[in-house]
Amino acid sequence: METPLSEELINELNEIIKLPREEQSLRLKEFFKKLTPEQIEYLKQFQTQQCVFCGITLGKINSYKIYEDTELIAVLDINPASLGHVLVIPKMHLKYSYEFSNKIFEISNLIAKRIKEVFDYDTNIFIANGVNAGQKFEHLVINIIPRYSGDNLNLAWQPKPTSEKELNELVSKLKFEIKKEEVRKIETREPKKIIRLP
Repeated sequence: METPLSEELINELNEIIKLPREEQSLRLKEFFKKLTPEQIEYLKQFQTQQCVFCGITLGKINSYKIYEDTELIAVLDINPASLGHVLVIPKMHLKYSYEFSNKIFEISNLIAKRIKEVFDYDTNIFIANGVNAGQKFEHLVINIIPRYSGDNLNLAWQPKPTSEKELNELVSKLKFEIKKEEVRKIETREPKKIIRLP
């Protein structure tokens, strides 16, 4: 597939990729505003074919594996937020956490528990569902970030006051209930099956 990106855009994208994650996110938003729908579609297809996380799960990219089963792999992040940062990656190319079974959370919690037992570190468990939430690639990843005194890591946000009216509107839009039959379906739900070509 021939690229619809100019050499200038390719060079800019290569420069953005080299930036720290926080700066990458800001620059990528601006970069994508410049692109045509055709160029965005090309990058999405290219990304799927070149997905770094698929490369890790397929063993095409070297990784420091701490856990693996038929559905998931957990590896050390080679550019960690803090020492011992673990990535839990589904072997299926999925974008959102709600597309996968709860097993990913069970394994993530076991890894967080292991970090506590071995190092006595607390952890943040972080998921970015979509670009606006900070997702860099369209592949679900759960970050387990060890936290210890003096790690100089700031994941805090500034709380914003919300009016009672806004809160009530949100409740009316988001509130839901799960019936007993649905709970059983959720508990036994199989993850989506995706056929991966070699």
